[in-house]
Amino acid sequence: MLRVGLKIRLVKQFFIILLVVTFTHTTTASAMTFPKDAEIDNARAEIAQSKKELSAAQDVLKKTTEELNKAIAEDKRIRAELEEAQRQREQTIAEGTQQELYLVEAILSSADSNEALSTFNSLQSLLANSSKIIKILNEDKATLEIKEKELEVKEAEIAEKKVKSAEIVTELTKVRARAAEEAEKIKKIVATQEAILKKLVLAGLARNRGNASARVGPGDRILGSDISRWQHGGNAPINFVKMYDAGMRFIFIKGTDSHPDGAAPAKYWSSIDFPAAREAGLLTGIYHASLIPRGISADAAFGAGQQQADLPIDHLNSLGGLVPGVLPIVLDIETFSRPSGTSAAVVTNFALGFTARVKERTGKNPIIYSNLNFIRSYLTNSTLNNNYLWVANYSQTSNPAATPSGGCSRTIWSLSACDLNWTFWQYTDRGNGQQYGIPRGSLDLNVFAFGSNELLAMAGY
Repeated sequence: MLRVGLKIRLVKQFFIILLVVTFTHTTTASAMTFPKDAEIDNARAEIAQSKKELSAAQDVLKKTTEELNKAIAEDKRIRAELEEAQRQREQTIAEGTQQELYLVEAILSSADSNEALSTFNSLQSLLANSSKIIKILNEDKATLEIKEKELEVKEAEIAEKKVKSAEIVTELTKVRARAAEEAEKIKKIVATQEAILKKLVLAGLARNRGNASARVGPGDRILGSDISRWQHGGNAPINFVKMYDAGMRFIFIKGTDSHPDGAAPAKYWSSIDFPAAREAGLLTGIYHASLIPRGISADAAFGAGQQQADLPIDHLNSLGGLVPGVLPIVLDIETFSRPSGTSAAVVTNFALGFTARVKERTGKNPIIYSNLNFIRSYLTNSTLNNNYLWVANYSQTSNPAATPSGGCSRTIWSLSACDLNWTFWQYTDRGNGQQYGIPRGSLDLNVFAFGSNELLAMAGY
């Protein structure tokens, strides 16, 4: 049993703590409005409705486009048929005229009057004495006249089709107008959908304090992940809504792979996962698993890097491009990217070529993903530190710049030996996959170095 005086003191302390907690909660709430679950549910319902409207509009546009293409092809066919008929008629008339003027041409082509007269006399003599030739000429002329009449009939028929072609052109104008209306409707639906996605992103980030006051340790930072086909155990889908609800706010998806065995699965699954992750409210990006060509020279490595950069750029464009809500492209370059014997100069030049091409084509600096040892040994040109660094270091949760065995490591991204200028940190590959909507198995966990404003800016918001 507690004494009465002690009870009174404990009660007073309890009320003091309660007041402090209440004051803290009030000031936090006044600084940032935390969304209710209903807001997120409503946003998801709006997205589902906009998806239906978008699908319906796309179907209409597809049918209208097919109708338009069919009308254009018919108009083109009729015009070509008419032109050919007119050409044949003109040719037939020309052939008849040529026969009728044969004698005159023969005479005019003679070198002098004596030769012309001789030619005329020879032809007249031949015609006078050859009923066979006359018969042939008459038959040819009759045939040509019949053919000309037939062509006149055909031309009349084609002329009717020309009228029909004019009607088709009129209809084409209407179809084009409908297609333009549907395209504009789709643009508006997409714009609405993007606004809802932004609402979801902001709602989620409002729940993260995103401590940017310290650059060490996962701490209370914005949480994210990265996935590939290996998170689709048994080809099962990933529940990105569950992932979002569990606290994830960004995700990187393997989009392209230079390894032959990984290329097709990467494109297949990212084409499914990318839109699904965005619709769940996650800031989304794709990464490219690189493979440097074996035996390549340092000079050629830059061009090879540029060529590989086109793979994720083109793929991202097929997914909608770098619209707001999409994070910069990631170069995944690590041990498997480097064939045995490849020098640091080759690796560095390859990375320089890749990052330069991404910046050139997208207008944004890419992200470079690698582990601490690989960065220190193979990425040696300080120009690369103009790009965001995503470092993998599972050895501790206090500072990604150090390992228990090697201590602090200085790299081109180092502010000092033990202070690494990282943007993303993959601090474990043992996350509870089921907790975050993964069918089975573990999951990589990452944190962002700064706060929500910086992350939103990186994603184009």
